[in-house]
Amino acid sequence: MRRLLLMQRSQRRGAGPRVCFLDVEATSLEADVGTIVGAGIMEDDGKFSYISVDRPELEKNKLEDLLKKLEQYHIVITWNGKSFDIPFLISRAIKHNLKAESLLSIYHLDMAELVRNNLKLSRTDLFHVSKFLGIKKDVKTLGQDVPTLYVKAMKGDKVALRIIKNHCKDDLNVLRLVFSKLRPLVKALKPELPI
Repeated sequence: MRRLLLMQRSQRRGAGPRVCFLDVEATSLEADVGTIVGAGIMEDDGKFSYISVDRPELEKNKLEDLLKKLEQYHIVITWNGKSFDIPFLISRAIKHNLKAESLLSIYHLDMAELVRNNLKLSRTDLFHVSKFLGIKKDVKTLGQDVPTLYVKAMKGDKVALRIIKNHCKDDLNVLRLVFSKLRPLVKALKPELPI
């Protein structure tokens, strides 16, 4: 709530809220048995940054970097972020004795949840929704491929790390385009959001 008020104040001064799209890549869907492989952030203009956890023992430092970076934003947009990305990050932060509260103060918009609740589609995975909206998605690499690719990367395969990063970037770009296409719907459903 506090961040939403700050967002509205900054908009009154002519500065819009800082929005980013977030995607986390991990070795598992469960944070007690998996670790972060990397996390991508894309801004509304398409600027992409990626934090890669090249070795599991670097996870704490890289997660700390990610949490600091996310504090710069007022709104974070994800795909299934309420059920995966945010709880996974919070869990791993707690595991490493890092403060995770900042993640809860950022306004979080889960586009998968918005699509499930407001569109009547046979499937609501990112690929299917993007296809329905006429947005091209690269499907050479899927999220389920990341753990296997990460094992290869741990053995020195730099191509595997690049594939994971490119997969994350593609997911974020498609999410950004889906959001752009559905922005009028988001504005109607969430008029309090200055987007």
